[in-house]
Amino acid sequence: MKRLFKVIVFGVCNLYFKYRFRRSIRNTNQNEVIYLVDIDNTLADTWPSLRNYVYRSESHRYSSLSIFIGMRNFILDKIMTKQKVIFISARSYLDYFPTRKWLAGNGLKSDCIILVRRAEDKLNYINELLSRSMPVVYIDDLSYGHEFGEVRLYERVIVKLKELPIKYLGVKEIELINSAYETSNKGAKKNITYHQNHSNN
Repeated sequence: MKRLFKVIVFGVCNLYFKYRFRRSIRNTNQNEVIYLVDIDNTLADTWPSLRNYVYRSESHRYSSLSIFIGMRNFILDKIMTKQKVIFISARSYLDYFPTRKWLAGNGLKSDCIILVRRAEDKLNYINELLSRSMPVVYIDDLSYGHEFGEVRLYERVIVKLKELPIKYLGVKEIELINSAYETSNKGAKKNITYHQNHSNN
């Protein structure tokens, strides 16, 4: 019975986020670039909190995370120029409100925050944008295991991403953004390169 309840709740939450996503992009110009931005270890400095777990709950841990200033400035630059930014993260659905509060507390209010169960599930949202012929920039480190001293990548997801007509910014590009954007947005714009899979983007 408990398992059935869990399945139902997950299903409802999944439908809710899909609804919010579709509503967010409904009035978007077809040629407008959509920025899909991961949170943990991309925007938020998450992994140290897993290594030294001193929190009352997951909500407390998420609300205590520090932010990468470079990535924050990069995203603010996009928001201020009226580009669509959607945050997407593999977190428990229960952590939606702490996630939203953390983003707002760091000056990153968004009309759309998507939570998924696994990193692979983010591909569904990317594919939906592509099915609508919308250009996509996807920013995600797609890494894990930092707290154990061995960083690994979600290789299967990255392989699938490389087959899609999107611009993908991974670990190297994120490090560049965080170093270059801390002091000068202009300098970062000159040096950042995208992993562009197809020439039509």
